[in-house]
Amino acid sequence: MFLPARVIVSRKEIDMAVLYNIYFSGKGTTKICAECIGTGLHMEWKSYDWRKQPCETELKIPREDVLLFSMPVYGGFIPKMCAEMAANLKGNHTPAIIAAVYGNRHYDDALLQMKELLTAQGFWVIAAGAFLAEHSIFPQVAAGRPDEKDQEAMAAFASECSCILEEMDMQQYSEIEVPGKAGYDVQAFQGVPFHPSGDDSCNGCMTCVNACPKKAINSEHPRETDSERCISCGACISVCPTGARNYHGDRYQAAGAQFTEKCSAYRSPETYYVNRRCRYV
Repeated sequence: MFLPARVIVSRKEIDMAVLYNIYFSGKGTTKICAECIGTGLHMEWKSYDWRKQPCETELKIPREDVLLFSMPVYGGFIPKMCAEMAANLKGNHTPAIIAAVYGNRHYDDALLQMKELLTAQGFWVIAAGAFLAEHSIFPQVAAGRPDEKDQEAMAAFASECSCILEEMDMQQYSEIEVPGKAGYDVQAFQGVPFHPSGDDSCNGCMTCVNACPKKAINSEHPRETDSERCISCGACISVCPTGARNYHGDRYQAAGAQFTEKCSAYRSPETYYVNRRCRYV
């Protein structure tokens, strides 16, 4: 499959285009990745933080602009609420860059899912990256990431994306290929059995109540969490001023030890482009 030529033809025109920097970030690490890549693209941008402001109405992104779509990976897929909100994005052969941010286990089908979601909405995915960040549930895994080497990889990724954008009218590109199983089942992941809660140091400030994207924390009982709503994104942990919010219990500790043993090996970012693929070392 060959895709249509684009209208961006020079660095000057890229500088005039607008980057729609869309991301969901529970504990802030996906935001760090999105902003690092966005900075490297050297474009004017508009930020859309879907944790703080869900996309509930149609958002049209013109073909002369660019979409940067950065999402965390939960159980091999992007958050269900984000996949649903992606249906509100409307492109017109608009170039898109996708970034899956995962906590050192694997990104599984997330890049393929993101590509297919955006392609169905009129976007042309020109580049994809899988980047590392501290695990949102077991933070001892990939602790401190994205680190300096990760940021170098993201800068290199952004630079390559800029080159592709400049070349778009000079040649046609085949459809990008990314890892993933055809016919993947997003229902295969039903969440995790661990959810943050508050301890005795909770002062009832309600910061976590306002930060939760799923309204899983009741203002009358802010130490508690509705496990049916919670997606374990960690937003409540990251904003708690007293450190009261966290994961607790022997079962969580045991699972953390097992997960750490299996998933502690250092993984490197992987990047994919139309017509080519490379692993950053």
